[in-house]
Amino acid sequence: MRPNVLAWAMPLLIGMIIGTSLGLFYALYVDPRVIVDVNFSQLSEGDKRNVLVLLSLAYAQDRRVEVAAQRLLNLDKDWQAVADAACELAQTGYASTNTGLHAIRSMVELAGSQGYSSCASALIPIFTATPRPSPTPRPTATPTRPVVPTKTPTEPPPNTLLPLALQVTPTPRGAFIVASIVPFCDPRLPAVIEFSVRDANGNGIPAVPIEVRFGGARQRLFTGLKPERDSGYADFQMTPDEIYRAELPALSEPTRPLEASACTAQDGTRTRISYRVIFQRLR
Repeated sequence: MRPNVLAWAMPLLIGMIIGTSLGLFYALYVDPRVIVDVNFSQLSEGDKRNVLVLLSLAYAQDRRVEVAAQRLLNLDKDWQAVADAACELAQTGYASTNTGLHAIRSMVELAGSQGYSSCASALIPIFTATPRPSPTPRPTATPTRPVVPTKTPTEPPPNTLLPLALQVTPTPRGAFIVASIVPFCDPRLPAVIEFSVRDANGNGIPAVPIEVRFGGARQRLFTGLKPERDSGYADFQMTPDEIYRAELPALSEPTRPLEASACTAQDGTRTRISYRVIFQRLR
C-alpha cells in the first residue's frame, strides 16, 4: 500500500515545489513590490544613520541649519544623534577613505553648530586640520602723504534730505516677550541655558530658531529637537568668562546678559550657574 501513497503524493509535492518557485520568481523579478511613502522614522537604525550622513553633507553645502533641523525632526533624531553617529563611523573602516572623512567632518560640524561635541574630532586628526589657503606675499606698503583734514560743515546745506533710520518692529501677532529668566545652581547641569518657547496658552512651539550671541560670535539653535522634554525646548552650553544674550530673531528683544559664574549648590558643591529662559507669544 505504501507504493500507492508515494505514487499519489509525489506529483503533488512536485507541483507544490514548481508553484512556489514560479511564485517567488514572479514576486522577485517580474512584479516586485515597491514600497512608497515610507516615513523616515520607520527606517532601520542603519538607514537612519545613512540619512544623518546625507543631511550633514547637505548642510556642508548650503549651511541651512533650519532645513537640517526639520529633517532631524522627521527622522525622530536630535543633534546628539548626529554627534554619536559621527563617533561610531570614526571607529570603523568608513573613516579610511577621503569620502568617509568628509562625511564624518560634516557631521561633527553640524552637531558642533548646536553645541554638541563628538569623539570623532579626537579620533580623526584630519578633522582639526582645517585646510587654509596658502599664504600670499604681503604687498609692500608705499609711503603716502598724510591727508590733511578739512573742515566739514556741522550742519547740512539747505534743501538736503537726510536719510531716515528705519526701525523694524515685529507684528503683534508674531511678537514674543522674555517672560522669565530663572537662574539655578545644579552640579548635574552646570553652565546650561534651558530655553522654552511657548504660545499664548503656554504650549511649546517646535522648530523656532533661537539665536545666542557671545563675544563676536553668534549661534543658532532650534526648539523641538528633544520632544521628550517639551516640543518648545532647546538648550545651550555656556563657557566661563563669556557674556551671553539670546533672542528669537525678528520676534523678540534680547535677554539680559547671562554669565556662567560660579555658584554653590544646596549640598555645598561648587559649580557654574545655569538659567531657564521662557519666551512667550503675546496674545
